[in-house]
Amino acid sequence: MKSRSLQVLLILGALITAAALPGAEPQNTRPPQSAAQRLVGAWQLASRTVRANGTTLADPVLGAQPPGRLFYDASGVMSLQMMRTGRTTAIATPADPQDRANPRVILGYDSYFGRYTVDERAGTITHHVEGSLFPEDLGKDFVRQFTLEGDTLTLTFTSTADRSEVTRTLVFKRSR
Repeated sequence: MKSRSLQVLLILGALITAAALPGAEPQNTRPPQSAAQRLVGAWQLASRTVRANGTTLADPVLGAQPPGRLFYDASGVMSLQMMRTGRTTAIATPADPQDRANPRVILGYDSYFGRYTVDERAGTITHHVEGSLFPEDLGKDFVRQFTLEGDTLTLTFTSTADRSEVTRTLVFKRSR
C-alpha cells in the first residue's frame, strides 16, 4: 500500500514539474470572448473608402484620410466622431452644386452617439442613434456589417444616393 501511494506522489510530482518547465504551454481555461466583448474599447480610424458603381470616389464630406474615433463600452454605449483633415473653417461654397445645401459637406464633421447591439450570426452591429450633430439622424438605427480580426475592426454599409448604391468601408485600429 505504501509503495502505491509513493508511486502516485512521484507521478503527480513529475506532472507538476513538467507543467512548470520553461516553454510549457499553460492551458487556457477561459471561454472564448464574444465579438461584443472584443469590440469594447477605443478605436482609431485608419481608412475610409467610398465606392459607387465599382469606382472609388473622392469623398466630399470628410476627404481622403479623415481622422476619427469610435468608442464601444461594455454597457452597450457607443460614440463615433470623424472630421475632414485640415478642417479650420466650414467650406464656404462647395464646388459641386448638390453639396451646397449638405451640412455634412459644409461642416466636414460627423458625430453621433447612442447604444449598440451586435448580431454575431448576421455579422452586423447596429448603432441606435440617440444624439447626433444632424437632427435627421436622431432615432435611426445604422446597421453595419463588421469583421473583427485581432486589433482591426472593419465596418461596411451601403446606402443609396442619387439612385446609385454607395458603399462605405471604415477600417479602425484598436487604440492602445
